[in-house]
Amino acid sequence: MLPYGPVPSPAAERQEWQQALVVLGCPLAAVGPRQHEDWLVDAAAVLQFRTRDPRGWLPDTHTSWLQRTRHSPYYPFDRLEPHHLDHHLELLTHEAAVELTALHWTATPHGGTQPSGAPDPVRRRRLWSAARTLLARFGPDAEYATNAEDLSSGTDPHWYRDGFSLSCFAGVDAQRDGIITDFGILAASDTEVGAFWNFFID
Repeated sequence: MLPYGPVPSPAAERQEWQQALVVLGCPLAAVGPRQHEDWLVDAAAVLQFRTRDPRGWLPDTHTSWLQRTRHSPYYPFDRLEPHHLDHHLELLTHEAAVELTALHWTATPHGGTQPSGAPDPVRRRRLWSAARTLLARFGPDAEYATNAEDLSSGTDPHWYRDGFSLSCFAGVDAQRDGIITDFGILAASDTEVGAFWNFFID
């Protein structure tokens, strides 16, 4: 008898993970392979849409957005390079990544993680469960980061609960289209790097 119950089949695992994205209402999700010791190199490739999901769980629909042209190939992002990410990301614990993933799709821009209309207990449980499912793909030793800036200058792993500012990764064309800021979570395992992003439109 297995100590933690039966291992789900690949098809069931894929379906559960995709359903988590639906529950969270994630506007943009992308996953690519990790090929470098510095996973920010791979994160930049994911955010430039130069990769495909190694497991095939994500369709490539975002790569065919009409707004993505040869003049704006990374829409809605700017051309994000590893050195830019290195200077505009805050590392997160697993617990903090789960909490931010559960809340940040509905968080108010520049207003911390308090959503407009806090989720009721039932929805809150669904969001937390979906966030755990989403991030479980990257394993227990995954590293996490966000473009929210820690304003506390302290060591509290829940610094974001008291408010934060955001480093906007949206490109000029996206800003002209009304995207005033964006909020994302990066997750990195030994084999994969994922990006899950939300956008706030004026």
